[in-house]
Amino acid sequence: MKALCIALALAVALSGCGVLDSRELWSSGNYVILWIDGPDDAHLAYRVGPATTMGVSDPCVSAVAENAAYIAIEQRPPQSTLRPMYVIYAKQARAPGEPPAQALGEPMHREAYKAIAARLGLPTLRPVGAEGVCGWDN
Repeated sequence: MKALCIALALAVALSGCGVLDSRELWSSGNYVILWIDGPDDAHLAYRVGPATTMGVSDPCVSAVAENAAYIAIEQRPPQSTLRPMYVIYAKQARAPGEPPAQALGEPMHREAYKAIAARLGLPTLRPVGAEGVCGWDN
């Protein structure tokens, strides 16, 4: 009976919140890619305090590149079979009421991204998170 109570207590402690709450996958300055609740929620965010972030992108982010002025991400809807899309954000100094980054247009396909990234001097995208979390062939 004692073993059953211990097993039940352990199961309750490990279920729900606590096991897969959140994880930071990448950070640079106040910009961070993290997930909350599950790895397929990985998104670009801006750190506004020690334990507070403001979302910048939608999930699921699978790769990132940055330089002093821009951050680029590869993303797709979680568990999607769609090909990845790419978004480039201009970094900005954060003032109250202003977004921490401004998207340069709509999400784009790989070919368009590569041309713009080259003009902006962005390095090669680096994978973040576990392979295959977002679907398709990360």
